Amino acid sequence: MERMMCVLDDEKECDGCLECEICDLDPSKVCDNCGKCLDVKEFASIRIDKLYTDPKEYHE
Repeated sequence: MERMMCVLDDEKECDGCLECEICDLDPSKVCDNCGKCLDVKEFASIRIDKLYTDPKEYHE
């Protein structure tokens, strides 16, 4: 089974510490995707550079 890498430290394998789930504004709470840290106004957009339809292509 392939191990996932930590999203905060690309040198470390994910060990399930859940540090990546902590709220950036309130370290005592788990992120609930409220968006306050993103300073989102009435709308937001995300630019998509590429779509991967084949998982093998993603790892290349």
